[in-house]
Amino acid sequence: MLAKNLSWLGLTFLWTLLDQSTKYLVWKTEGFSLTPFLDIIKVYNRGFVFGFFGGNSGVLKDIFYYAIPTAVLISVVYVLIKSEDRFTKFSLSLIAGGGLGNLIDRVFWGKVRDFIDFHIGSWHYPTFNIADIFISVGIFLITLRLLTEEMGKLKRFKN
Repeated sequence: MLAKNLSWLGLTFLWTLLDQSTKYLVWKTEGFSLTPFLDIIKVYNRGFVFGFFGGNSGVLKDIFYYAIPTAVLISVVYVLIKSEDRFTKFSLSLIAGGGLGNLIDRVFWGKVRDFIDFHIGSWHYPTFNIADIFISVGIFLITLRLLTEEMGKLKRFKN
């Protein structure tokens, strides 16, 4: 049991390492354009998701900036360890790895380093990073799994 979970935790740390490596590399360069709609820029997110509570300080910010992400990360890792399903473990490893990457930024930098700037003309999606992609893909995969399971239950119920 422990050996199986160590490999999943290792994958989690691999996602974190990939996130931290990309942030390190971007911060060693100047910003640049990849395509007409995708730029690499350096942005510090001093808030929570999409910069919420960025202007706040004190207990409220500490709760949203450190306590909640830490509690969520611990919960995700706990469920990852307890799960028997490989798909769920993979999805949760993405979420945990991305969450840990952003939490490392919060603890050591006091802010999250974002750098992927997707835009169409003058409209810009909020800047994000590789950790955010891991978290989003993990959540998408779990949601997809839950929806397909529910659809299967509905089919069986109709028959």
